[in-house]
Amino acid sequence: MTAPTDHRSATDAFAEASALWLVGDSPPAFLIDAAVDAVVAGLDAPALHELAGLSDSDEAWELRAALERALGDLGVPVPDPAPETRPMAMRALAALMLRDRISVRELVDWSRGVIGDAEPGEARRFLEIGDDLDGGRITPHEAQLGAIDEATRYLHVTAGDSGA
Repeated sequence: MTAPTDHRSATDAFAEASALWLVGDSPPAFLIDAAVDAVVAGLDAPALHELAGLSDSDEAWELRAALERALGDLGVPVPDPAPETRPMAMRALAALMLRDRISVRELVDWSRGVIGDAEPGEARRFLEIGDDLDGGRITPHEAQLGAIDEATRYLHVTAGDSGA
């Protein structure tokens, strides 16, 4: 599935995936896949190629160092895993779900992890979909449809909020 409303630049998409990894709510493979996607999209930076060539079995510090170099090569500041990074991470989750890279269940569970106890703001609907699904008020199919609509809306409403 491709999201026609996902008009993020390759740099923004990579920065948002970096934010998701830095807040600790995605496996290393997603960061590495984001680097590969960025290279395929035409971003040409030696450290980005290095990151794309790493494995999810590499140490977290190696991934972090390669990520910092790649972002530096691209002229993008390293996202601070502070509360202000949450919208970037949520944009990455929405895009992953729209590209059929994660399930609705993963979207909901990771959204809860990214948001934590903070005010969810524009991401509130993701949590509501999860609560409705968990409470049996909607079917998995209805959750899927709602999540697609919400991810599309979220990317549109938060466009320009990536911090990159």
